[in-house]
Amino acid sequence: MLQSVEGLLAITSRQAQGPSPSFERAHVFLAFMVIGQSGIIGRQALAARSGLKEGSIRTIIKKLREDGYARTNASGCYLTPEGKKVYESLMAKFTPLVLLPDSKLTVGAFQVGLAVRGGARAVQSGIEQRDSAIKSNAAGATTYVIKGGKFEIPGGSSDCEKDFPSKTWSALRREIKPRDGDAVIVCGARDETTAQLGALSAALTLI
Repeated sequence: MLQSVEGLLAITSRQAQGPSPSFERAHVFLAFMVIGQSGIIGRQALAARSGLKEGSIRTIIKKLREDGYARTNASGCYLTPEGKKVYESLMAKFTPLVLLPDSKLTVGAFQVGLAVRGGARAVQSGIEQRDSAIKSNAAGATTYVIKGGKFEIPGGSSDCEKDFPSKTWSALRREIKPRDGDAVIVCGARDETTAQLGALSAALTLI
């Protein structure tokens, strides 16, 4: 799975001559996930859902095609059989992003969450994930590890649901179904797309 992710994200480091593309690893990850979830999607819709300009989307799609992950036709962009294999491996490691309305678990007007399966072992203090999210222009991110069925903050609360009551915990349990050994990231930002990019940036530090 790690090799699949590295191969996919490597397209950000193989830049053609000329200005650097205005996207990062999390943008490629988000665009790829959106294509996989959609089945087939047009360039404008993909730009809107990934928060990138169409020029950057064209570059990402071009590189995905060159590497054999995607194809295009008159209806839009879709994953190849190889791309689908990578997408399935990613979905085995990362849960879909979920919007968390009215969440106060971190900072930011719009907050999203996801789980990284088995990611708890890679979490130290959670600062690395927060800093990575902030580099993607998020307001902040909080990382929880699941131990004994409870949400725990490394170096802090061992039972966040008890110590910080919120309806958001139920939403996280319902939507991402966290398991022991998972890391759960909640990221907040000024808008949903930036929160998604921040959450994915944070998640990528755990693989």
